[in-house]
Amino acid sequence: MNEPSNPTESSEHLTPENSAPEVEATEQVGEIDLNKVSDLIQNLTKERDQMNEQMLRTMADFQNFRKRTQQEQAMIRQYATENLVMSLLPVLDNFERTVAAAERGATIESMVNGVRAVEKQLRFLVEQQNVTRIESLGAPFDANLHEALGTVATNDYPVDTVVDEIEPGYRMGDKVIRPAKVRVAVALS
Repeated sequence: MNEPSNPTESSEHLTPENSAPEVEATEQVGEIDLNKVSDLIQNLTKERDQMNEQMLRTMADFQNFRKRTQQEQAMIRQYATENLVMSLLPVLDNFERTVAAAERGATIESMVNGVRAVEKQLRFLVEQQNVTRIESLGAPFDANLHEALGTVATNDYPVDTVVDEIEPGYRMGDKVIRPAKVRVAVALS
């Protein structure tokens, strides 16, 4: 029962020799914890720096890829355009021949035949590019294929039927590249 009743009394009975090892042990534990924390911080910092460097390299690679892709697309467009122009040059040559024949006094019939031949040649080239004409006359009006420029009051065609094609429309594959400009039937009043 000689034990002190409160902690302050017990600390008064401790001698400096008894308390020194506890302080020393506490300082060592503190040093070990600080060393571990310091090492952890260094490792995390190194890992962060490596990830940041990897991210920067990836971003640079992506930018280079994008630039290279854009250049390739530009070259493909240029090459495709060049091929189309090369295929159109013979058509241009034939138009020039037709004009020269007209200037030399060719007959109307030979001129018409020459123009028809050039038209046929041009249509063939356009079809090779997978371009087809939209058949509109007599077809039901379709806003995806037609652009209505006017109406015609008639009983000869059902309402909303294309009765006049002002300008033909064209598709390239499944895509409408130019809608047909048409007049559409409406009921007579």
